Amino acid sequence: MDIFDQYLFEELVSEYERSGLTNDDYEELYIRFCNLNHLEEVKPYLLVMRYLGLGTLAEPDAALNELKEIMEDNIELTGLYYDLKLCTNSQNTGAIVELRRSIEDGYCGKYLKSRSNISSVEKASKEEKKPSTPTVNNTVVDDTIHYKYMRFEGCGYSGLYFTSGDIDYLNAKVFIEPMKATRKISIRSQIFAGDDAFSKVFSDEITLKPGDTWFTTTGWGNKNYNCYGNRTYQWRVEIDGAEVYCQDFRFYTGKIDKYGIPVKNVVLFASKASGAVEKDWNNYSSTFDSNTLEYVYFKLLFNQQGQEKNFQVHIKVDNLENGTEFYNGTSLFHIESNWDNSWTGVGLNNGKKWEKGLYKYTLKIGSGSTFEGTFTVY
Repeated sequence: MDIFDQYLFEELVSEYERSGLTNDDYEELYIRFCNLNHLEEVKPYLLVMRYLGLGTLAEPDAALNELKEIMEDNIELTGLYYDLKLCTNSQNTGAIVELRRSIEDGYCGKYLKSRSNISSVEKASKEEKKPSTPTVNNTVVDDTIHYKYMRFEGCGYSGLYFTSGDIDYLNAKVFIEPMKATRKISIRSQIFAGDDAFSKVFSDEITLKPGDTWFTTTGWGNKNYNCYGNRTYQWRVEIDGAEVYCQDFRFYTGKIDKYGIPVKNVVLFASKASGAVEKDWNNYSSTFDSNTLEYVYFKLLFNQQGQEKNFQVHIKVDNLENGTEFYNGTSLFHIESNWDNSWTGVGLNNGKKWEKGLYKYTLKIGSGSTFEGTFTVY
């Protein structure tokens, strides 16, 4: 690590260690950590934030698998691995035993801060001896629930970004791997604004059947379009009193401009699935290397609007080589009065690779202009 990287890294760690960080703080920290992802010391911070959904999309399974691959003979990373497992299931007997060993070897829990289970590991040790209910620790592998991701729905809109003038009620939609057997689950969920509870606790009893790939929770809102403010929230979902999954979502003030805005051009660049890295922002291209490609970002170029605007862009991407649809969805754009560009991306993460070939994209800006083009993955 050179002197400049060390200075930036120590500055970021100092900010990360502060208490009372908001979701917006974590979003900024995640982007800045990504800019230093060439440093091995940064990897644990990024994995923790991905696991917990702090400032980025929650990817608990992928983050835990990546941590497992690099933790060998490293006390802090080994301890972190079992500490994270206890974050989602405090009665995981094996994780309790291994975390206790890591603590004895010097693990201090610096990456998880107050979320670390160090102080409660002895209590967890006692609790795991209690008989568990069949629905929590079902030994039948076929009815295991494998969480994928979470999105939100309300008033005809879905995604992670919303406008308070259009949404008065929101539900969480939890996506899972296809069920192989029938299973009844108990769901408890709640919305948080920073570290403070924003909603009451919602309770749902849901029966999942073979082939089911999602379920929805009880929602939260009102009839006056003033429930959600201009900030980031986090929805936490607990399944059968054990696994807890979290996902941030963002509200902006105002309403969506149905027409959109006049867009001069659309250019493409490649960057990380976790967010566009600054060094890539102006590296435009229409050809991308399948060995390194994660996300293709569509950058909209426009004149400054003189006021904040919210508008939607529908994106469709087709693989022309095999005639399949790669992506079909809508993104919410929020732009400030002095911005002249903004972007969104589509792609793959978790180590998956793009198929080589020619792709066609179509972007519909609100109900206004349409942009079409192609890019090649080689």
